[in-house]
Amino acid sequence: MPNMGLDDTHPRIQAVVDELASKLTMAQRFWLASELTDFVCDQSMAAIAEVMPGASATEVGLRWCEVHYGNELAARLRRHLAERAR
Repeated sequence: MPNMGLDDTHPRIQAVVDELASKLTMAQRFWLASELTDFVCDQSMAAIAEVMPGASATEVGLRWCEVHYGNELAARLRRHLAERAR
């Protein structure tokens, strides 16, 4: 796995990571990417929840959508949820 421009990993450690990654099957790489994505999304959601004390899970999720996908999609999702609640 290339370093992707991040310079905080020691070159010897990066070499080990690259070697280990080169031994993964495509399925293992997909699984790892999926797990890392889930972790990052969970951490992002937790950070948003932390700055929105008292907010419902829906409110936090809508803010997460707004941050990551933009105001327009979040507004459409809000309208959809409001219509569905009626």
